[in-house]
Amino acid sequence: MSVSTNKRVKFASTNRVYSPIPSTPSPCASSSSLPSSPDLPTPPPEREYEVLGEDYGAQYPRSPYPQHAQANFDLVFFPELEVPKELHIHTLLGHVGPYSEPEIPYDLSMAISLVKEQFGVSALMEPATQPPVQNLTVACPDFLLWEVEVKTGAVYPGAYVSVDDVLTAIYSNLRQPVNYMEYGSLGQNRGAVDAAYFARLTRIHDPALKEQEALKGVKRIDFLRGKNRFMGLSVMHRPGEEPWWELNVS
Repeated sequence: MSVSTNKRVKFASTNRVYSPIPSTPSPCASSSSLPSSPDLPTPPPEREYEVLGEDYGAQYPRSPYPQHAQANFDLVFFPELEVPKELHIHTLLGHVGPYSEPEIPYDLSMAISLVKEQFGVSALMEPATQPPVQNLTVACPDFLLWEVEVKTGAVYPGAYVSVDDVLTAIYSNLRQPVNYMEYGSLGQNRGAVDAAYFARLTRIHDPALKEQEALKGVKRIDFLRGKNRFMGLSVMHRPGEEPWWELNVS
């Protein structure tokens, strides 16, 4: 069965970076380094809508164990020693400006495996930030309604969010279907989201796979309105809150 040709949308219910040391093997691996699971099927659509037409930071040792062990001890027994630390993003994830090429050439609408094939496991398992953290938040407020909560995929003490954790979390979040309320909040941007949905389908050449993907409906990736190029992350601050990372796209 081919996709309907009447074009109706369907949907289901100043930045700082650090450079890693490339010669030493990575100390850890996270569960998110496994291949991404396929999109989950969604219920058939219940209704249809008409289409409306920097610098770089310092290097640091790969293994966080000695540093983290001492840091945790100090903070427990001497909490007054805790001071704010400036976060630096990994060079593979950093945003270096609108006129520079990103370290990772990635179309967010494509499979994450295409990116992972270009970089070695050791690079992807590097800490996403310096100093390393166990969780972080990514948002794209100009386009997306949702935040991406990234947690370390490892479970041992001193584990950290890796480059792979960040890329996999963004990929998985953007593959989730939107609901009626989210789609209805688009207003004048609905036409651009619809266009992104159909453009995504046209890149699927297998008729059966195209029909299957069409039935999954509009996804969060379509809310980027065609601006699918990953341009890196910029650290942002809200008064009284933890820093978060803005997803830059073009």
